[in-house]
Amino acid sequence: MSPSRYSRFIDVFGGSGTVTLSRPIQQGCMEVYNDFNGDLTNLFCCVKNRTMALLLELGFLPLNTRDDFNVLYKFFSREEFTDDYLDEEMELTQRYLEPPDAKTIRRMMLERAPRGDVRRAADYFKLIRYSFSGGAKSFAGKSCDIRRFFHLVWECSRRLAEVVIENKDCVDLIRQYDREDAFFYCDPPYYDAEDCYAVGFPKEDHQRLHDALLECQGFVMVSYNYCPFIVDLYKEFYISQAM
Repeated sequence: MSPSRYSRFIDVFGGSGTVTLSRPIQQGCMEVYNDFNGDLTNLFCCVKNRTMALLLELGFLPLNTRDDFNVLYKFFSREEFTDDYLDEEMELTQRYLEPPDAKTIRRMMLERAPRGDVRRAADYFKLIRYSFSGGAKSFAGKSCDIRRFFHLVWECSRRLAEVVIENKDCVDLIRQYDREDAFFYCDPPYYDAEDCYAVGFPKEDHQRLHDALLECQGFVMVSYNYCPFIVDLYKEFYISQAM
């Protein structure tokens, strides 16, 4: 159960943003969305601050095949810009666009080869959209026009207008925003299932999180998988098992 009164809400492991985006706006309450995945926070920053540029980028090319997905996955897994990525994307341009449009777009792509935040955000959105369970690791999408998601981007942008977006370590974030009237919601990677997440969270991080929350002045709520390690780790806390 959440506290009845608080002046700041901090979504420590924001992930897909479901919790923050679904909350009713409370007048005078600061909202903070955080995630340690820089690609994810960059996407939300672009949704919030560069909405039109992101929409234009998302409508640039369809992404309907496993090959297209693998091109994006290769880039994000390597964390670098590669010539084969550019060659494949230019090939897609040739496939989907007719001359003289293809020639014009190819020239634009060569001119802007260094990847900006908006371009990276659009690619990451596509990677998530067409991956299995949004995990951004394996292709499992259905053919669709990405532009039909435009209205959702606009809605998300309006909801994030007053939200602070952070890309910080969970303990650093907690210590920064901790106050007596703060409410921290934590949905960390489940214990012993960390391989399912894009960013690592080893056993010592579970301990670090627990220690930081134990020292909090504010209110704390944590969601976890129910297992002996977590039950013992959080033995000082009230534990409610969902039915």
